[in-house]
Amino acid sequence: MTKYRAGVIGHTGRGNYGHNLDTVYLGMPEVQLVAVADADAAGAAAAAERLDVRPDNCYQDYRQMLAQEKPDLVSVATRWLDQHHDMVIAAAEAGVRGIFCEKPFARTLAEADAMIAACDRAGTKIAVAHQSRVQPFAHKLKNLIAAETIGDVKEIHSAGKQDHRGGGQDLMVLGTHTLDLLCFLFGPPRWVQAYILQDGHDAGQNDARQGDEEIGPILGDHLQATYAFEQGIIGDFLSRRRAVRPGPRPGGLEIYGTEGILAHRDGYLLHYPHPNWTPAPAEPAWNVVLKPYSPGFDLLNAYIVRDLIAAIEEDRDPITSGRDARWALEMILGVYTAHRHGRTRLPLEDREHPLRDWVNPIRNRSIPDS
Repeated sequence: MTKYRAGVIGHTGRGNYGHNLDTVYLGMPEVQLVAVADADAAGAAAAAERLDVRPDNCYQDYRQMLAQEKPDLVSVATRWLDQHHDMVIAAAEAGVRGIFCEKPFARTLAEADAMIAACDRAGTKIAVAHQSRVQPFAHKLKNLIAAETIGDVKEIHSAGKQDHRGGGQDLMVLGTHTLDLLCFLFGPPRWVQAYILQDGHDAGQNDARQGDEEIGPILGDHLQATYAFEQGIIGDFLSRRRAVRPGPRPGGLEIYGTEGILAHRDGYLLHYPHPNWTPAPAEPAWNVVLKPYSPGFDLLNAYIVRDLIAAIEEDRDPITSGRDARWALEMILGVYTAHRHGRTRLPLEDREHPLRDWVNPIRNRSIPDS
């Protein structure tokens, strides 16, 4: 078995280490975790102890780690987005063979384009932590749709988590999972139309602000987007702010076909085997296809990393590729473009942030042409 050498990049106090992207290698015998980088000295020491990395292999400069340790795999584990661009490009240019990057992928499409271009030039494969793609329910859904279990798909209804972050923050931080899942099931959309509200009024320039966790500009506390997929499928995404979550999670996914409905609600995958699109209580009951089950971040991340390794060896894109993550970002930023300018074709022509003239510009860099 080939032993891959892995390094981890985090930044305590500025995104830390998100969703177990650092600890994933501890349960993988085919990977040796050799180094960690964290600009915060105390955070670096804590990470080295947690990850069983020798103090000599603990760095405050990730570029130094990349140059000296020459890892095959690197986790770009910071939750905050302002560093993803530089970290991913540095890893690719250092000869890293595979990158496992935290979601959301980037703040702008210009950043995403530059990251993907750098990886393409270097022959580096990049996987993004969109764990929904590798969940059992997602693959079961894809198989049921392909088998025409509900006939021809016509409509999709989806929603974000809709907690205190509802609206723009939910769209970027959590909606990225849902929109990526829609692309996994139905391919990328052709256009988007959307409306955004703030405190009940049409959101405008005075409502735009910089999002938390360095995600870039956001807008609104209530939004709805409609996407057109191939084969005449129309799908929507909803997010509105709720001060208190009312019982079961308000997010989910419903897929309406000519012969039935598939729904993913509170972990259950359900099938309604009749063409009535508004089933009444007297109608036959929903069938439970899968009961709630999540393998947890460690197993899901290990699946993604093993697929990343297979992608390196087979010279293909990973199942959670950077190109797929860029499509989720197209859908997210397309909401703002469509709110301002009406129905908008995808992919977007403007690769910078559509709210950049409504808030302070994104700090630190102008993205060079790639």
